[in-house]
Amino acid sequence: MSLVSDPVAVTVAAPSSLESPARLAAVRATRLLDTGPEEAFNRLTRLVSVVLGTPAVMLTVVDEVRTFLKGTPEPARIVGPDGVWSAPVEDSGCKVVVESDGEICAGDVQAEPRLRDLSLITEFGAAAWLGVPVRDPAGQVVGNLCAMDVVAREWTPLHRETIRTLADAVEGEIALRLALRETERQALAAARHAAEAETLARTLQESLLPARPPRLPGIDIAARFLPGGSGVEVMGDFYDAVPTPDGVAVVIGDVQGKGSAAARTTALARSATRTAAHVEDDPVAVLRTVNDVLHVWFDGRISFVTAALASLRRGPSGTWHADLASAGHPPVLVRRADGTAEFHGGGGLVLGIGTTPMVAHETVTLAPGDSLVLYTDGITEAHVRGHWEQLEEEGARRTLASLVPGADADTIARALTGAALAHCGGHLSDDAGVVVVQVEEPAAVDADRVVTEHVPHAGVGRETRRSAERVLTGWDLAPGSLADAMLVVEELVANVVDHARTPFRLTLVRTGDALRIEVEDEDSGSPLLQPLDVRAARGRGLQLVDAVAQSWGCDTRGGGKRVWAELPTR
Repeated sequence: MSLVSDPVAVTVAAPSSLESPARLAAVRATRLLDTGPEEAFNRLTRLVSVVLGTPAVMLTVVDEVRTFLKGTPEPARIVGPDGVWSAPVEDSGCKVVVESDGEICAGDVQAEPRLRDLSLITEFGAAAWLGVPVRDPAGQVVGNLCAMDVVAREWTPLHRETIRTLADAVEGEIALRLALRETERQALAAARHAAEAETLARTLQESLLPARPPRLPGIDIAARFLPGGSGVEVMGDFYDAVPTPDGVAVVIGDVQGKGSAAARTTALARSATRTAAHVEDDPVAVLRTVNDVLHVWFDGRISFVTAALASLRRGPSGTWHADLASAGHPPVLVRRADGTAEFHGGGGLVLGIGTTPMVAHETVTLAPGDSLVLYTDGITEAHVRGHWEQLEEEGARRTLASLVPGADADTIARALTGAALAHCGGHLSDDAGVVVVQVEEPAAVDADRVVTEHVPHAGVGRETRRSAERVLTGWDLAPGSLADAMLVVEELVANVVDHARTPFRLTLVRTGDALRIEVEDEDSGSPLLQPLDVRAARGRGLQLVDAVAQSWGCDTRGGGKRVWAELPTR
């Protein structure tokens, strides 16, 4: 077994060299140079040390000449009388991370020529070294988070995911400082301050929530989050949806407080949940791992997080099994296909307070048309200011039961947030969030050829995907073939929406063990397979189609064209 792992590729616009003017400007903008370690960063390095079991962890910022220590578990053992430690960048592993623009993973430093002769590596007695870049909000590498051990060792995927996750938390701290500094500067323009602060808070909040829920065959996920109070502070509510080998893990949480402190905790809680859910299919174990991370992070401070986690996996006959875990969070609602609604789960104790969390657990089966509804207490505690009559959990249940059978996931989410807003007169005192996971009815597809017509509009991509997904799911394709087919549908439709911008026809044809996908539009321009440019933000669509299809092509006809692809069904 090799102790030297290949560097993990990172997706950034362009590599950052040590002396890049843009990178150096980004480093100076952090205002972290020429200063010593800070406790906010020291706590993160302690987390790395605990989880990886390494004696030395260092967070540094790097200009073109020197590297400055900003965080380490025991800074007093390293810094000088002025509280600062720095070293020539040429002597440090930081330079290697910056110049490679990616992770450096060396289980045996002596087998890594870029590290073994560096004087700081020798001085610290590093036999194993793991380093990841720390970036500013624009993607420029401003520093390095590294772990060292005095003996050669294997860095496991969990070690590497952990240090990357905590580097994300460092980046969040830097981004928040930059954002807050910008907010302070903008506060001088009093007439524009409120609007600009609200925009900033919304931008920060969007970075703490998924851009959009993932789409998986057989289920539809919708989410609605509303800020409480003035609306200019970052929310403490969060959610995430993590695809798993058997389905998806969906978490919703509520962090005590608001503002920058809550934002840092939110980022850490979400990252810890995502990391644990990738390697652990038991939702109770996932929340216990999150508790361990938060307990170290809070470091004696009085704070906590409530969370509900649902691990969903496919069952027979179109059903899904949901394993529910709760840590001090309200119970989830299950809205059945006939419109009835019932409570499940809930209970447990909040996360981050102690070392032995109490997590409640329950399992529920969802049939086609059923919806799993997770929400935060901002929904149930909604009330008019000065009056204490809350919506309560029963009010939330009645809201769902009042909807017509067949209401989709987005309609359910909007109904619940709408009920909270109506109950408080439009002024929420606390953040409110709702996530709905709905099991879709399987399509009854008997024909081997299905044609659908579409016109361009804002939601045409989602509309086309869902109609194609219902057909292909009904054809009982192998899971890998279904995923490939949906990828081809998405890319061919996106090509029409982005370039042709005309009405189009999607045709799905099943013949034996083969599947043919055709998209016809009214534009005569043929798509071109461009050389792959990893730095480009777009332009990979046909590369993906070419990678998964057995064959594909384009036929011109009249004033339009037909782009087609053929794939195996097994």
